[in-house]
Amino acid sequence: MAGQKPRQGWIYKINPHRVSLCCRAGHVQIYDLPEPGKIIECNHRNCTLKINSSRILRGSHPHITWTSNQFQDQPSYIQTFTLIPLISKEAYKGLPTVYPINPTNRNGLADQFYACIHQIYTVDANCLQDSNHNWLKRIGQLDKSDKNAIEKRLEYFLGIQDNPSADWFSRNASPELLRKIFYNLSEDEKTIVIEEFLDF
Repeated sequence: MAGQKPRQGWIYKINPHRVSLCCRAGHVQIYDLPEPGKIIECNHRNCTLKINSSRILRGSHPHITWTSNQFQDQPSYIQTFTLIPLISKEAYKGLPTVYPINPTNRNGLADQFYACIHQIYTVDANCLQDSNHNWLKRIGQLDKSDKNAIEKRLEYFLGIQDNPSADWFSRNASPELLRKIFYNLSEDEKTIVIEEFLDF
């Protein structure tokens, strides 16, 4: 029986083989990752920059789905999901961007895992589908307390406050922050923002 379209906080065991990566110039493309740690050449025309994919976990691991969006790849859009990987090793234990998740009936995990918020990344929706393009069945979903705790760590990692002031933006504004915010907008919101920029 096929699963449902992934939602925030649902957990899947997948091998993320098609991943959205960004070079230092800000070019975002979908790449196939045949092996771990491969250095990839940017696919954007006239760009010669290299991308290090070593932070992407390879092999089958549990992942938390966090957001869903569409990736523009002319002439069409590719559906994507942002994932937070779960690892069983304690290598990153104690970091403010790592959160331990104990096994429960709700999350379906057999052992304790660690959510590596600092390794959040985006994958093609095909990574969450079988060969017939049916959604995979989730192994479980986060308990509300775990979801809230991860959200706080994600806000810390991205440098986001509940109500950032104008002073906060003046101190923290950067092209990198702008890209992070822009790529988390819906397609309609992106269009509005671009139109407003063009009006200046």
